[in-house]
Amino acid sequence: MDSMDVADDYQEVKDQVAILNARGANVTEEQVIERTLLRGLEQILDYRMDGTFYNVKWNDKKELEIYDVYHELAGTIAPKGTSLVEDFKQDDQGLWDHFNLAVMEIGAR
Repeated sequence: MDSMDVADDYQEVKDQVAILNARGANVTEEQVIERTLLRGLEQILDYRMDGTFYNVKWNDKKELEIYDVYHELAGTIAPKGTSLVEDFKQDDQGLWDHFNLAVMEIGAR
C-alpha cells in the first residue's frame, strides 16, 4: 500500500483506493485516509521543522501524536469533528490547515 504518494485531497484517496483494490491490495478508504494523514503530517513536520526529528503515531483514540527526537510526546492533534478521517472527508484542505497550525504551535514551544 505504501507505493502511492500522499493524497492531497479526498478525491485522490478515492482514486488510490480504486487503483490499489484493482491491483489486489484489498484496502479500505479509511485505511488509505489514515495512511495519508500520518504520512502527510510527517511531511509537514519535515518541512516546518527543517528535517525528520519528529515521529508521528496514531493513538488508541484515533488522534495523531507527535514525538520529538527524545521520543517524548511533543503534541497531539485531535479531530475538529468526530474523527480525523471524517474531518478529511468533509474538508480535506481545512484539515491540512489544521495540521499546519498545530505544527507551528508545537514548534513555538
